[in-house]
Amino acid sequence: MKKLFCLFIALFMLNGCAAMFSGTSQEVSIRSKSPNAKIYVNERYMGQGQVLTSFKKKEEYTIRVEENGCESVIPVSKSFDATTLLGIFIDYGLVSILVIDGAATGSWQEFDQTNYLVDAECQAEAVTAAI
Repeated sequence: MKKLFCLFIALFMLNGCAAMFSGTSQEVSIRSKSPNAKIYVNERYMGQGQVLTSFKKKEEYTIRVEENGCESVIPVSKSFDATTLLGIFIDYGLVSILVIDGAATGSWQEFDQTNYLVDAECQAEAVTAAI
């Protein structure tokens, strides 16, 4: 019984609560109204029109959509995942929150959006008037 209990505690210590319940990545859908728009994530070409990809919570991402010389750049934002706080009940959060969910996996954050609708926007040319 003691060995089973120690194994159970060890498994909890190797995973933070946010990593166990919410995972270390999230599926993200990015689409444009135009099926010909090129979609890039962190300057890596992902496809045209619509893509489905996985974002690791530990990484930072930027979405760029371009078409006909026009482009839009959207930074991907994250916020605190409250599931992380369950680690307080395991080890007062010392290992499960700070080490596992924070430093090792980044699971203490979650992406604010998992669906993006991004269209390329052209910057209006500056019009100068001669006086």
